[in-house]
Amino acid sequence: MRKALLSSILLLFGSLGYSLKAQDDIPNLFKSGMADLNKVAEGYLAPAGNAFAAGMGSNWYNTADTHKLLGFDLRIGISGTQIPVADQMFSLTGLTNLKTVDPNVTQAPTFGGNADGVELRLMQPRNLKGGGENPLYDNGNGVITSFTTPSGLTRYVPTASLQLTLGLPLNNDLMVRFVPTIKNSGVETSLWGVGLKNNFKEFMPFFKYLPFNLSALVAYNQFDIRYAFPTSAQVTPDKLVSGDLGYVPDPQSDDYTTQGMKMSASSLTANVIISKNLILFTPYLGVGFIRTNFDLTMVGNYPTLGDPVDTGGGEYKMQIINMTDPISISSSQVMPGATLGFRLKFLGIIAAHAQYTFQKYPTASVGFGLGIR
Repeated sequence: MRKALLSSILLLFGSLGYSLKAQDDIPNLFKSGMADLNKVAEGYLAPAGNAFAAGMGSNWYNTADTHKLLGFDLRIGISGTQIPVADQMFSLTGLTNLKTVDPNVTQAPTFGGNADGVELRLMQPRNLKGGGENPLYDNGNGVITSFTTPSGLTRYVPTASLQLTLGLPLNNDLMVRFVPTIKNSGVETSLWGVGLKNNFKEFMPFFKYLPFNLSALVAYNQFDIRYAFPTSAQVTPDKLVSGDLGYVPDPQSDDYTTQGMKMSASSLTANVIISKNLILFTPYLGVGFIRTNFDLTMVGNYPTLGDPVDTGGGEYKMQIINMTDPISISSSQVMPGATLGFRLKFLGIIAAHAQYTFQKYPTASVGFGLGIR
């Protein structure tokens, strides 16, 4: 299970920031310049974070029935969440100093897109930040650097869960998810979650005689991760300036070893569930909503591009200005949805299930567990 969790974590988070395709993706984001940096980063990364949080909110149940007092099951679940078509591209309109090489191109792929990145040019602004005319403006033709935005990686984002469910009095189930802090190859992760399911049919005079189970579920879980960039992926000034333009380093610091990412993803799930036990087969339907939150911060000391400065004799170089934690992305979604699934039982204590949740970020899940109901 530990390996499954790490595989899921590394596939998502390594792809988000470090990029399994090209380690140049991180410096390229910083070539956007501070005016456009957060817009480009959020456009590319937010859909993957939304999908990850949506996947976390799945796989909490495989029946509306609850356990008898002190009955239990221990279950492993794996989910795959699809980034919808609407979130597979992001808009490049409204950028301040970035221009597309092809003026007819107005969109670039997100993490979940199915296209190559778009070539952009970071242009010299007309005016310097400190005031006055930029000597390298060149009627809007002055180019600081050019780069290509990250290509789309995958529209499917995996998640995994390990869940213990315990039967409580009054037809309640307590569900717990917990993974202690895991450290591996610069990645540090932790996960916890708790849920409660109540088979309320037994307390309703009319419904208690109907031949199915009816329950309500509320569950919350949170996932935290911190990733320290390896030396090869650190953003340094020499990666931000193209050609012979050159740069003037920030006199405050040239230590970029603190760079990394931290991410927090959480989900709140509420469902009403109906199911029917048919000996070894149990179909079920859940209707409700999920609220997801995703926060990502680039932590540490990063170089960013300032104004060009005259280094003598009319020779201009780009000024490097260091910033701490320069990228901060937050995204949240409230998604109504319906889950359709079935459970199979074997030998009385073994159960497997499969389900599909129809929502903005649709999620397919499977699970396998052992238990005594």
